[in-house]
Amino acid sequence: MSLGERIKLERTKKGVSQTVLAELCSVTQQAVGKWEKDIAEPSVENMKILAEFFGVSIDFLTGRENIPTNIYDVDRLLVFEEIGTVRAGYDGAIDEIPTGKKIEIPASMISGDKKDYFVLRVKGNSMYPRLLDGDTILCKRCDSVDSGSLAVVLYNGDEATVKKVNYVQGENWLELIPANPEYTVKRIEGADLEQCRILGLVVKLIRDL
Repeated sequence: MSLGERIKLERTKKGVSQTVLAELCSVTQQAVGKWEKDIAEPSVENMKILAEFFGVSIDFLTGRENIPTNIYDVDRLLVFEEIGTVRAGYDGAIDEIPTGKKIEIPASMISGDKKDYFVLRVKGNSMYPRLLDGDTILCKRCDSVDSGSLAVVLYNGDEATVKKVNYVQGENWLELIPANPEYTVKRIEGADLEQCRILGLVVKLIRDL
């Protein structure tokens, strides 16, 4: 099976259109059509985005391995509880009231101690189609991330959101970037940065089909 055929197969299994993939990868619908017909190939960055969205590895998409990465040994599952919810939009706080939902995470997703990770439920659609309302995200506790990373961020003292983080090393600003074009980029700079901190890096999306 070719790369294009695998992209089309995984897209069909997700039940999404070429337009949704195009928005996810910031390309045109025609570009996705060319990928699926093996006329062109996604960039390295878009391969990473597609693999994460489909829940498979890049090697699986390119045919270098035959088993999707979301198939694991059931004897190595770790159980997490959703500790609360975080808005994908702005002007909200992390609701630290457990949802009651138990999430089984394959141990191979965890690097280090289980206590270094937490699970949240996403509210809102500002990160659509990358994250959907009701999705669960596995996060690794940290106080800094690389520019371009998806992270849970605290700003304005007690407001929290999950966004793509953008910054330039040495400059006094940070941008919170939504995936949904209906939402605006939020730029935090100057003294406001003192009330901004990273709570965790989003490392995995868990979605019920």
